[in-house]
Amino acid sequence: MAVDEALLRSAGEGVTTLRFYQWSEPTLSLGYFQSTADRQSHAASLDCAIVRRASGGGAILHDRELTYSFAAPIADRLSAAAGSLYAAFHETLLEALACWGVSARLYDRTAATGPPSQPQPFLCFERRADGDVLVADNKVCGSAQRRHGGAVLQHGSVILGSSARAPEIPGIEPLTGCSIGRLQLAQTWSARLRSRLGLNWQAGDLIPEEQSAAREFRRSRFATKAWLERR
Repeated sequence: MAVDEALLRSAGEGVTTLRFYQWSEPTLSLGYFQSTADRQSHAASLDCAIVRRASGGGAILHDRELTYSFAAPIADRLSAAAGSLYAAFHETLLEALACWGVSARLYDRTAATGPPSQPQPFLCFERRADGDVLVADNKVCGSAQRRHGGAVLQHGSVILGSSARAPEIPGIEPLTGCSIGRLQLAQTWSARLRSRLGLNWQAGDLIPEEQSAAREFRRSRFATKAWLERR
């Protein structure tokens, strides 16, 4: 979370970054507006590490999944309409999944039947928002945004397999029988994003200024009890 925040600040200086990552242990990330106490309602993840995101939405159990983030200047031609980034990422994910024969679609609230769930479920992947990626009516990818100054950060998660810490959320493999590696998906997806966004990715590490900023954001915010329990 601290690295994503550092990349958001770099985007304010004109740097565009696409990042794919995974988590070193099963971790529950709360949405910015969720109450820490609400995690008690989800027994399966009570023994997991926990963090709070700077973006909204429901809790995500990061385990058998691929996480991405994209930070870009708002004034940039690619992100002047930040809302279009949801479509860019989710539609290219559909194309990438099709390479493995996985049939996925975007959720359309206007075509949904039945009343919306009230109150909203604790877990993000039990919620639905326009543009979410579904496989067999199960959400397998959702995204959220945060804006700061002249930049936007969008990050999201693709559920590849089911986790014992969130057994109610099936991933792509149990839904389709198709096992997709994180690296293979990241490479295939980024190639389609490159074409869609008109960018040429250059692989690299965080620059020293980003590393320093990430350490400071971790120390002052994301690793603190005050941030985690602010709600």
